Amino acid sequence: MSKIVDTNEAWAFFEKLEDSYFRQKEQQPVAIPQTLPEALRLAAELAEKKQLLEQKAHQLNQQLVAAAPKVDFADRVSVAKGILIGNFAKVVGLKQNALFAWLRENGILIASGGRKNVPFQQYINAGYFTVKEVVLDDEDGYQIRLTPQLTGKGQQWLTRKLLDAGLLKPVAVE
Repeated sequence: MSKIVDTNEAWAFFEKLEDSYFRQKEQQPVAIPQTLPEALRLAAELAEKKQLLEQKAHQLNQQLVAAAPKVDFADRVSVAKGILIGNFAKVVGLKQNALFAWLRENGILIASGGRKNVPFQQYINAGYFTVKEVVLDDEDGYQIRLTPQLTGKGQQWLTRKLLDAGLLKPVAVE
C-alpha cells in the first residue's frame, strides 16, 4: 500500500517533476540520419565540434598552467601578515602621499586629528588592515604612534578598488 504525502515539500517536488516532464516533451528529438550522406555529414559535424572543443580545452589548460605561479603568489599574499601602506604604494607604482590622500578622500583612513591615517574600524574588522603600536623615544619622552598595515586580504581588496577607480591599469595577460 502506498503512502500519500500531502505537504508543501511533496507538492513542490511534484511540480518540479511535472515541469521537467513537459520540458522534455517540448524539446525536439535528435534527428537520426536517414541516408548515408546525412550520416556522413552528421559524423563530420560532430568530429569538427569535438576538435574545436579539444582545442578550447587545450587552450584553457595552457592558461591554467601559465597562471599557476600568479595564483600561488596571490594565495601567499592573501595570508601575509601585512605591508606598510607606503611600501604597497611603491609595489603598485603609486606615490605614497597620493595613495594616503586617496584613502582619506574615500573614507578609508581617518583624515585628521590624533588618529590621522588610521583606518576606520569597519576596514580593520573586515580584515583589510591591522594597526601596530610603535613606541618612539624623542625629546618629549616616549610616544605611541599607530602604524596601519595592509593585510594580504587588504592588498587584494585595495588593488581591486584602485583598478576600479582607474588609478591602476590592469596587468596585460601574456
